[in-house]
Amino acid sequence: MTAALPRLRWTDLSENMRADGLNIGWIGSDDRGWNLGGFMGGAEGALITGPISGMVHRPFKGIWHEPAYGPPRFERTVDERREISTRIMLMSDSEVGWFDTETHWWNGMNPETPGFWTTFTRRYGDLYIPMQLLDMVKTDLDDDPTAYGNNCQEWDILLAADGEPRWRTPDLRPPEWFNDMTRTTSIKPDDNPQSVPITVGVGQIRVANRGTEIEWPTFTVSAPGRCWLSNGSTNELIRVPKLNPGEHVTIDTNPEHRIAISALDPADDWTKKIVRNSDLMTWLFGEYGESGQTILERFHGQGFSNPIEPDTVATLTVLHSQPGARVSVSLPQRFERPFS
Repeated sequence: MTAALPRLRWTDLSENMRADGLNIGWIGSDDRGWNLGGFMGGAEGALITGPISGMVHRPFKGIWHEPAYGPPRFERTVDERREISTRIMLMSDSEVGWFDTETHWWNGMNPETPGFWTTFTRRYGDLYIPMQLLDMVKTDLDDDPTAYGNNCQEWDILLAADGEPRWRTPDLRPPEWFNDMTRTTSIKPDDNPQSVPITVGVGQIRVANRGTEIEWPTFTVSAPGRCWLSNGSTNELIRVPKLNPGEHVTIDTNPEHRIAISALDPADDWTKKIVRNSDLMTWLFGEYGESGQTILERFHGQGFSNPIEPDTVATLTVLHSQPGARVSVSLPQRFERPFS
């Protein structure tokens, strides 16, 4: 008879295994990982030995309107470049080991190729920001780092993020929807009053915004056929232009980006241009003229206006006319601060 396994309590775990506090790391541009602080800090030979500036709060600048008569009035904030500065000790238990540590560290930290400054907490898990050296390291080399068996050297580093200053995790990608036509509905394919409704498959994709910022989903839709996508968490559907065979499309719903990219570049010619420029010929030939335009041009100004709110789970409705079609979605996950 097999004896029951002893129940392991949380308090029975070692401090390193519990990892209750804030843990900081660096993944170099060469994909080498370093534990810099917290549990396992210094295990690879690099350790934070000074205060960290710029890591916690998002850098921003407040924009204020100053009227001629009256006090200044707040308008908005503008994100600024995130910079993180701290002191790093590179160390080893031997002279040869120190040279190895020094080489590996600087091979993965340079001003051209970003690495990842990372944090881990039991609250948010792993978060990261792509960063690279902003300025040259100006710390003086006072003595041989391997002298007297010390085998260590401290460096003051200044890192900067290119673009988005918020913390993030990999985009959330729920299972894609496959149109098996088990649920169907009828919908008009366009705005023509004389158009006959068509039968389309109906699906739903649930995706969570676990971050602290509003987010805009990105859809990938297979071709051919007609497709409709949810405008955020609302019941409104945005009609995607008719997709021709092979014209699989990726649609970023963020209105600041306005990106819709198809797998095929449209083949335009003079006949399609003539059809597009004539209302009568457009009525006669339908969407033949539009087939020479890019997918973004065929949206005709349609856009998405409703993001996914923080700490919510959105149910996104998708419709597709083609049996066997696939629709997938990805949602960015961004955080204002690394641990609160």
